[in-house]
Amino acid sequence: MLRQLPLAAWATIAALGYAAYYSLACWIYPFTNCGKCKGDGKLRSPSGRNFRLCKRCKATGRRLRVGRQVWNWIHHMHHDSTGGVQ
Repeated sequence: MLRQLPLAAWATIAALGYAAYYSLACWIYPFTNCGKCKGDGKLRSPSGRNFRLCKRCKATGRRLRVGRQVWNWIHHMHHDSTGGVQ
């Protein structure tokens, strides 16, 4: 039975599994390290002595995951369209 599935079916199953995994990760861990400062909150000069605060993450070192940003956008669109009724 399992060997008879076509490649497209396996690819679909793998994509759905990855989507479920990423959705769970966005729910449990909504934040990830900032890609610009690597979670440090500071950007260092080439010499390594001077630094400035990261503007992308506002010096926290954390950013919302893309999937969580999409989830928040959908939630706010639903909330605004229904007048705040859940």
